[in-house]
Amino acid sequence: MTRPLLARILAALLAALPLPATAETDPAFAAIYDGVLQADAEGAVAACTGVQAAIAGGDAPARLAAFTGLATAWGRVQTAYVLGGYDMDATDYPLLIDYFHSGKEDIPKSIERIIAGTGTPDTALYKNSYRTMTALDAAMFAGDWTPRRAEISTAIAQTVCTRLALLRDGYATHREDFLADPDKALGLTVNALIENLYKTREWRIAMVAGLTRETVGQYLPQNQQYPFSQASWAVVGAILDTYARLLDDDSQPNLATLAHNRQAEDGLAEIQAALAETRAAYAATPPEAAFALKETVPIFAGLQDMQKAFYDHLVLALGISAVLIDADGD
Repeated sequence: MTRPLLARILAALLAALPLPATAETDPAFAAIYDGVLQADAEGAVAACTGVQAAIAGGDAPARLAAFTGLATAWGRVQTAYVLGGYDMDATDYPLLIDYFHSGKEDIPKSIERIIAGTGTPDTALYKNSYRTMTALDAAMFAGDWTPRRAEISTAIAQTVCTRLALLRDGYATHREDFLADPDKALGLTVNALIENLYKTREWRIAMVAGLTRETVGQYLPQNQQYPFSQASWAVVGAILDTYARLLDDDSQPNLATLAHNRQAEDGLAEIQAALAETRAAYAATPPEAAFALKETVPIFAGLQDMQKAFYDHLVLALGISAVLIDADGD
């Protein structure tokens, strides 16, 4: 066999091999990053600016609307948070922004003690946990609105906004890193979704509605992510909406696009069906029945079905190593 002929055969074989996915060959990665991860980070910064304006000059309804907007915007960011995979410092950003289900200190009690005191905000708010969304919920809504409560709320909001801006800028910095390694990007995104599914099901819903082994049948409103503003149910809705933006066929290009491209339709279909049922159950729940046991059970079950479908089907089909969050699936 002549060398020119061998070279042509080798070239033809190489041309037939599938190319690794890149930002150019698989635009779904850019759509996920720009349309969800970066866009949601920017939305959270804008919502935080709205809270600052409402604290400075808004009435009670304006303050509540602004905080709920921030809480839902932050919930979207938490849904698929991958920045820590590209920046070790960014691993701690969520904890610095939101102290929900972290530590043993009673943050609302500490904030009320600070509001009752006379120390300057810089002195009184000396812990990172005192400058989080958890603390802001208590500062803004756990008692009557007074100049002192406004002063403390202003200081907490400033720190939250600064940290959200740092997170937004981090996403802007690491966009090319996300696009340069599609396998890593896909693994981080899917594992972030699985982790969020668990936390939403167990922390945001079950521990409030009485669906854990320890709380069965007990309604425990104090376990809400934002118990004083009552924004917690809206956050669940924002998270479900973000799942849909990442997984529904009609929101493509997104993770559904990647699943179709990698012949993972069966696992994707199970997840989409469970998500549709979960969103329908959420939409059918009137505000006054938020976290009520009867209405919450199908939402809890739908999230559980989604997580199982990820573990049992989709991660295998996509070739992802899943981080086990809840090994027994219940």
